[in-house]
Amino acid sequence: MFKRIWHPEMIVHHILSRDGKEPLNSFYYATNYPDVYAAAERTFGSWGKAIEAAGLDYSLIKKYRDWTKQTVLDEIRRLHKEGEPIFSQNIQNNHKSLYMASIKRFGSWGKAVQAAGINYREIRLRRSMTREEIKKAIIELYRKGTDLSYTNMRANYQYLLAAGMKKLGNGSWSSARRLCGILTNYRLNQQKKRKIKYTSRR
Repeated sequence: MFKRIWHPEMIVHHILSRDGKEPLNSFYYATNYPDVYAAAERTFGSWGKAIEAAGLDYSLIKKYRDWTKQTVLDEIRRLHKEGEPIFSQNIQNNHKSLYMASIKRFGSWGKAVQAAGINYREIRLRRSMTREEIKKAIIELYRKGTDLSYTNMRANYQYLLAAGMKKLGNGSWSSARRLCGILTNYRLNQQKKRKIKYTSRR
């Protein structure tokens, strides 16, 4: 049987072609690609050195093995609550170990997000919505009488809040509302509600 000869550049190419798609830790590669793993050990001296030769940080790749299902879910919820974009590309770029752990523990990033109780369809929708689609969605909520304060939007329409701030308001939710022709001062309304509530307690 013909045995393939793995040259250094071939090994590096194999690693990079699977970066972000499959786990790159030694156990996974030794199990799923034993010929590549063995060649990397011979050529570079260790699997970690092969990863470094590909320009990747092996400390991040190793770290994912310390993640449990629960810590993956907790971290996804924390990022989402803090307004961090959690579509897959952003997580791959900025939270590599979390992304790799999600693949290992749940099979894919989307499944991990769903397991965290977050509607991944909305996450993908938020990323793909055009400016006009965002404006239309905000105006529809306004016409329905929805509370468009930052607090309520963050609690119930986070995907639309983030999209509006990013694509309409240059980071500001109030600017996004004004661009939609909505001039209501929701902050003032909230202050009035708190004042009435406080007065009724006296």
